[in-house]
Amino acid sequence: MKQLGWIIAIIAILGGAYWWWQGSSASPSIDTGASSAVPGTESAAVQGTPMPVVGSVTEEMIVTAPMTATVTYTSNGFSPKEVTVKKGGTVMWKNTSGGKMWVASAQHPSHTVYAGTTREEHCPDTARTAFDQCVGGGDYSFTFDKVGTWGYHDHLKSSFFGKITVIE
Repeated sequence: MKQLGWIIAIIAILGGAYWWWQGSSASPSIDTGASSAVPGTESAAVQGTPMPVVGSVTEEMIVTAPMTATVTYTSNGFSPKEVTVKKGGTVMWKNTSGGKMWVASAQHPSHTVYAGTTREEHCPDTARTAFDQCVGGGDYSFTFDKVGTWGYHDHLKSSFFGKITVIE
């Protein structure tokens, strides 16, 4: 009987140590490096960062949301498909597909959700208040000044899409 007590105690200690170790190593890592998109602002690599459930904003996101993010466009679509930035933050889409990319706000084909204007009304948008690349091409960046979740797609291949979440 005494041996059974020792075995239970050892299992409890090992289980507690394992539980503590798992809890302390589960926090996501964010690489804060320099960005050429907007000099002098915070930056973070978003790839590999776990994304929250759409519509939810956690305290951790508010503290760690970067001011810049990069989305890569390949022949398979956007990666990552969802990013979170702070209000006033800039997202850069890097076209590595070998073809043209046309980042356009939801909803296809009107592109009216972010700016509240039709594509014909805001292209070319010299004030850059509409979230739309306006023509197919290479890299594209946009600074988000509205809080919310904003869908986007490749206007040339509308089955490729993603979301930008902008928080305070």
